[in-house]
Amino acid sequence: MADDARPVWVLGGGGAVGIAWEVGILAGLADEGVTVSPDAVLIGTSAGAVVGAQIASGTPLAELYERQRLGVADETSAGLGFFDLLRLARVHLFARGPEQAARRIGRLAVAPDIGDPSRHRRIAEARLPDHTWKDADLRIVVVDAESGSVRIITRRDGVSLVDAVAASCAMPLAAAPVAIDGRRYMDGGMRSTLNLDLAPGNGPVVALAPSTAAIGPWARIGKQRAALGGGRRVELLLRDSASKRVQGTNVMDRSVVPALVAAARNQGRHEAPRVAAALSMTSHS
Repeated sequence: MADDARPVWVLGGGGAVGIAWEVGILAGLADEGVTVSPDAVLIGTSAGAVVGAQIASGTPLAELYERQRLGVADETSAGLGFFDLLRLARVHLFARGPEQAARRIGRLAVAPDIGDPSRHRRIAEARLPDHTWKDADLRIVVVDAESGSVRIITRRDGVSLVDAVAASCAMPLAAAPVAIDGRRYMDGGMRSTLNLDLAPGNGPVVALAPSTAAIGPWARIGKQRAALGGGRRVELLLRDSASKRVQGTNVMDRSVVPALVAAARNQGRHEAPRVAAALSMTSHS
């Protein structure tokens, strides 16, 4: 199979509940025989970086599912308050593009009194069943807090997997940016909660989007989908009504995780036929 025809799984951000929803979706797909192939590209943003690293570790989906079903005691349930969300929204006003917007957010993110870096790293460690990079093609999206530019971290970069995941999950005003290679990086969701347009090659794309929030016009899913070209097969999975109902409004509410991962598993089973149809195009590429 040509390298550029490999399937791509794009795993979006969405807090602790986003992790649960994505794991549930993947478990439900697997119930119907639809799995992430060893040659697939995994692109993870924030919660999606966690799930991508979990899948890349080779840990069986049944085990990942069980971890969520039993509850995630190591997670924090502290989400951003209304005024913090308002501060983040305001910095996007009149921004001309994602890098300018991210630079403005970065100035908020580097405030000295935000978050305990050691606690944030411990949460990242607890989320990962294995702290080492494996052979899977895992790509983790982070944003430079100073320049606003996006960076995609892979195993070839010599960066700790825990640091890469922690950086991709470092939500401004909730966690301090993570220092890597002399730079400070924050949540990859500060470019886009999904980063669908970063899918490489021309193979089929399966995108899991626990959040559809767009921080600017450049981050709208429709615009990012268009950037991939009209001839490419893209299957976008959004939360169904049952998952939305269980999740509620706080993306960091760990109390809903057991029920949400079960609801998402049911959704994954229903979504399996169209995902399988999309992935079957790989063999015809």
